Amino acid sequence: MIRFLLTAMLATTSLSAVAAEPAATVRELNRGPGQDETFAYDPAIIRIPVGGSVRFEPTDKGHNVTPIQSLWPAGSPPVTVPFNAEGTVTFERPGVYPVQCTPHTGLGMVALIVVGDADLAAFAPRVPSASGLAPKAKAKLSALAGAAG
Repeated sequence: MIRFLLTAMLATTSLSAVAAEPAATVRELNRGPGQDETFAYDPAIIRIPVGGSVRFEPTDKGHNVTPIQSLWPAGSPPVTVPFNAEGTVTFERPGVYPVQCTPHTGLGMVALIVVGDADLAAFAPRVPSASGLAPKAKAKLSALAGAAG
């Protein structure tokens, strides 16, 4: 019974974490939140409404934030937060915005910013054929798109 209640509480917490918030903070980490996970954004899935913002916080040094160009929404301005710098970005258009840490993309340091009622079902099939993206980054983006959808 206790195990069931704990599972139900965790499921409820996970669902509420996916709800869109007007502002979010993302930490840049050398050691991810998951067991044996290295080089990660935390959280890796961010949901915000149109006009919402994301603050990137360099918890550990050596990280930046740049767009994954081959998957970036057409016509949307790029996101760039320099190495070891804190930065806040506001998103004015709905869409799925994949970001990466340039030196750690190959190790899977990617995240998805879902703005408004963006269509993850349309985004997910584009990931496997994204040019210039390492297999581990593609796998993580696919998993994130599936988890967020």
